[in-house]
Amino acid sequence: METPPVRRLELALTDFAERYGALTRAREQMRALSVTACSRDDVVEVTVGADGRPASIRFVDERFREMPAAQLGDSVMDALSTARAEAAARFSAAMNSVGLPVQASRDTPRPRPQEPLWGRRSASAHVPLPPDLRAAVVALTDSVCDAVRCV
Repeated sequence: METPPVRRLELALTDFAERYGALTRAREQMRALSVTACSRDDVVEVTVGADGRPASIRFVDERFREMPAAQLGDSVMDALSTARAEAAARFSAAMNSVGLPVQASRDTPRPRPQEPLWGRRSASAHVPLPPDLRAAVVALTDSVCDAVRCV
């Protein structure tokens, strides 16, 4: 027996609300994300946010004063790249936890999901949506995709 359109809409909206809630929680995690890493020589400590931008650079002790400029620069870059790699890994894990792909660059447009963000994904359970319901769900999907770009 076919599910009535009103019930399908209720199920789609319930599923959307759950996914939107998970996305909102992941977004809050990203806003609070802060990673601190130390250089291999333990001279420099760098803290970055989810976007990889340095929030602070700290010299652990006075050894930096005796280092040649190039060596000190290498220490800063070492700590920065370690912190960025960890931030990227945490960002990716949070996005994957809500089923969203992570793009390589924040400047590259994110592709739209090929699967719907609602309902079951098995072919046997797929029931075509009426055009007006499909338009509403596509609009909700677009809103989620836009929200992810604003993380």
